[in-house]
Amino acid sequence: MCDTFYVRSHKDTGSTAFFAKNSDRDPNEPQCMVFVPKGSISEPGTYVKLPPYKVKYDVWLSRPSWMWGAEMGVNSKEVCIGNEATFNKLPVEKSGVLGMDYLRMALEQASTAFEAMNIIIENTQHFGQGGDGGYEHPLYYHNSYLLADPKEAYVLETVGKYYAFKKLEGSYNISNKLSLTDDFDGISPELEGKVKSFQAYFTNRLVTHFAGAPHRERRGRELLNTLVPNVVNVMAVLQDRSTGAVCSMRNINMIGGGFVSSQTTASLVYDYQRKILWYTEGPDPELQLFKPLSFNVPDSVEDEKLQLQQGINRWKWNNLLFRAALKDYAVNKDKTYPLRFESQRKLLETSVEQLRADKLLEQGWSINQEYLKEALEKIEKGSTKGSWQFRRYWAAENRMLIAKETDPAFKSLLKQYLP
Repeated sequence: MCDTFYVRSHKDTGSTAFFAKNSDRDPNEPQCMVFVPKGSISEPGTYVKLPPYKVKYDVWLSRPSWMWGAEMGVNSKEVCIGNEATFNKLPVEKSGVLGMDYLRMALEQASTAFEAMNIIIENTQHFGQGGDGGYEHPLYYHNSYLLADPKEAYVLETVGKYYAFKKLEGSYNISNKLSLTDDFDGISPELEGKVKSFQAYFTNRLVTHFAGAPHRERRGRELLNTLVPNVVNVMAVLQDRSTGAVCSMRNINMIGGGFVSSQTTASLVYDYQRKILWYTEGPDPELQLFKPLSFNVPDSVEDEKLQLQQGINRWKWNNLLFRAALKDYAVNKDKTYPLRFESQRKLLETSVEQLRADKLLEQGWSINQEYLKEALEKIEKGSTKGSWQFRRYWAAENRMLIAKETDPAFKSLLKQYLP
């Protein structure tokens, strides 16, 4: 499950101020930042291989480790895209192109949000969509997208090869549900005159309800209506747990446990005014630090496979802190807050310096490592607190995490901190 936000500099007027997203995935799935340089050759497709092409623009992607595509990202033309899984009456093809693949293809080729939207529409109509989007648990779904650039933004919703879109006039958010009723600006030609509400025509209301999407969508709108646009406040939107519960499908900052099998595994904010990308590369934006990146990238960059491996290692360390904190989440979150506040302040100061992206990555990771080390020392020891469903769920997830770890030293560390 996911939540994506578009924030204007003024509620209903002005230019784009921020793009933000929480990516909710299986708890053991690493997701990390990779850089794709313009001029490189992309060979798209996680399951279905599509025609290769030359990348037109530099791109930062937040990419789940096992797939070709990405959950969210931004290119050097400041086009941002995030996708959402939606659950509808029309069956999903068991084999097909993932929406995350289309997202990456659009970022690598589009100079505006409108162009990116049309790239996704054309590819979806030509190739369709489908395939298993899950890591440890099978998950099949259709895709909606929020696309933004410095001047405007769009919502695009797709079901099979059908689509509808809307140009946004103010701040907006999407969750794991179709949001367009009769307010679309464009729709599949074969649906014109037949569909009054795209949402009502396609939505599987039962699955959508149990995904918590209507509650998160509504909560997101509440936060946007009162939001003073600055980077700290936008980060706070992604940190929101309005129910007060540690784990709930109704929280924007989603934490797994019991019947909640999905959780926020990575978060991203793009600041259009300062042209800085903020990323967590780890679960739970309330516990993680947001680190800065830019497009001031050196001429030569490392191979994507190497970047991915380095990113997975960073994600593993951030995940370790989160898993250790779950033993007594509320207590551990509060105990580490002063340290987290000071570390985030340092990162905000670092972002002001005109550093190359590789130096920002290096300094951000250095501050993050210091935070992780000190935070792990403050974590309460002992058994996990919470309901028996919560404890059983995380005991099983921790066993899987430890079993999959191939680094003996890190496996030993996991066994030390996780029950």
